[in-house]
Amino acid sequence: MDISLIALDLDDTLLDSELDISKANIEAVAAAEKAGIEIVLASGRNYRSMKKYVLVLGLDRPGNYLVCSNGAETLEAMNGVHVERLFLTEAFCHEAVSIVESHGFSWQVYLEDRIYASELNDWALLDQRLSGLPLLPSPPKDKLFKGGQIKFVIPGDPESIAQLNDILAKTFEGKAVVVTSKPYFLEILPLGADKGSALRRLSAKLGIGMDRVMVVGDAMNDLGMITAAGWGCAPANARDEVKKAARVVSLKTNEEDAVADLIYSVALGGRRPKTV
Repeated sequence: MDISLIALDLDDTLLDSELDISKANIEAVAAAEKAGIEIVLASGRNYRSMKKYVLVLGLDRPGNYLVCSNGAETLEAMNGVHVERLFLTEAFCHEAVSIVESHGFSWQVYLEDRIYASELNDWALLDQRLSGLPLLPSPPKDKLFKGGQIKFVIPGDPESIAQLNDILAKTFEGKAVVVTSKPYFLEILPLGADKGSALRRLSAKLGIGMDRVMVVGDAMNDLGMITAAGWGCAPANARDEVKKAARVVSLKTNEEDAVADLIYSVALGGRRPKTV
C-alpha cells in the first residue's frame, strides 16, 4: 500500500491517560516520517494546547501542518500561522448560547489561548486540566462574541449531552456542525469545520489523494476523517461507532501504544526498524 499522509487524533488515541506520548509512539511517528510520510495532528484542541506535542514529535518544521479546533482551523505546525480559519458569526453566537442556556447548560469558548466559561464549574475545570489553558469567567457576551467565534464547547454528564446533541443537531441544521469530542463535551462548530472536511482540504493542498491517507481516531469527532480516509483506523478503546466505520481496528488501546501498532502494521507494512 502507498500511504503518504497519517493524521492522528490526540486525546485517547496518541495520548495516554497522563496526556503524554509514549516512547513507542514517538518512535513509530519518526519511522513513518523517515519513510517519507507526512504526519498531521488532528485534534479538537487549539494551537497552544497542541504545541507541546508538536515539539515532542519534532514536527515544528516548515511543511508540517495541524488540524485544530475539530477542523475549524488548519495551521502551520512550526509557527501557528493559519492556512484556513472558519468562524461562527456574531449573530449565531448569541443565538446559540441563548438556546444552550435555555436547556440549562453552561458553555465555553476559546479566545487568545484562554478558556472563557459562562460558569466556573467542575466541567470547566476539567477542560482546563485536559487542555492546559488558563480558565477565566466569561466577559459580557457583546464583547466576547464581537467578530464571531471559532467554536463553543457545552459540557455536561454524558446522558444529558447525548440528548442535547440530538436537539442541537436538528436546531442548527444548515447553520453549524454539532459533534461530541468526548462523551461529556458537545461542540458547536462552523459549517465545514469537521476533521474529515479539513483533512480533505489539506490533502488537496498537498496534492495527496484521500486513498493515500491513513487516520487514527477514537471518538465521534473523528468519525468524519475515519470515513474520508482510504485507511481509517481506530484503537481498541474507540467508540463502537468509530470501530464499526474503521477499516482497521488495533487490538491495542491508547494505553498500549495503538498508534505505534497501526503505523507499523498498516502504514509501514509490518516493518519495525531496530533504530529510528
